[in-house]
Formats: sequence, C-alpha cells, structure tokens
Amino acid sequence: MSAEITRKTRLVSAKGGTLEIVDPMGEIVAEIAVPPGNVSAVPYLDLVPDGCALFVADGLAALNPRHRIGIQPHPHARETGANPDYVPTSATRLEREMRLTLARMQTATKRVEARERALSSIERVPQAPAEVPPVEELPVEVIEDGEGQGVE
Repeated sequence: MSAEITRKTRLVSAKGGTLEIVDPMGEIVAEIAVPPGNVSAVPYLDLVPDGCALFVADGLAALNPRHRIGIQPHPHARETGANPDYVPTSATRLEREMRLTLARMQTATKRVEARERALSSIERVPQAPAEVPPVEELPVEVIEDGEGQGVE
C-alpha cells in the first residue's frame, strides 16, 4: 500500500504489522514491527533516513485524517457531563395515572380473554343449512294481435 505516511497518519491493525523502509532504488532497507491497535506514525517517521520512504506492509493500515488541520484534544474531553450526585425523582402524577390506566386495561383484557375461553368451551349444536325452495317458472302468456303474430 503506497498511502502517504505523514506525521498525522495513524497506523491501525488488529494483530500488529510491519512497516518497510525503502531506499530510492526500491530496495527494502529495514522492516519495523508495529504493535496492534491504533498507533501514531510519528515515532516511525523519525527512524527513516534521508532519501528513503516508509511503506505499509502486511497486517497494517495507514489512515490519514480527513483534513490537514491538527486538533489538540481538550484535557477534559473524556469526562462526561453526568451528575455524580444524581438521585432519581419520585413518580409524577401523570406517571401514576398512566400506570393506573394500564392496570385497568390489563384487567379488562384478562376479563375478555376469560369470557372468550368460557364461550369457546361451550358445546354448540350445529345448525343444518336451510333448504332453498325450488324456483317455479310461471307460464309465459302469448297474446296474438289481429294479424296473427304473437307478442309476449
């Protein structure tokens, strides 16, 4: 990988890896072991002789920052804003009303489910389908007009 390694580059690996110092002719001068984790590239850049370049080898990734502006972390950056003297408040009136309503709904649901179970356990007499009466067709009346033609 030929990513440019600068003083702001972070070297990242899960199991550790190696950096190669390569001279201008392309010959590997030295290999440097890098420990696992997220490591700054600054100490390794100080080991590179003039005219040589530093390249990432197996098991290592070089991550450059998204921008070139360096940001110094604030000394209190890792502290949380949590209140160390936190005491939970008592339940409010609305919370108690909500819990009461929820309890009423649950008892009503249980009552309905019990009634459903009781009704499903009752044996019902099957009802025979009602007979459909046959449809009788009425005779069609034919009326003859004076010329001998039939009209319905």
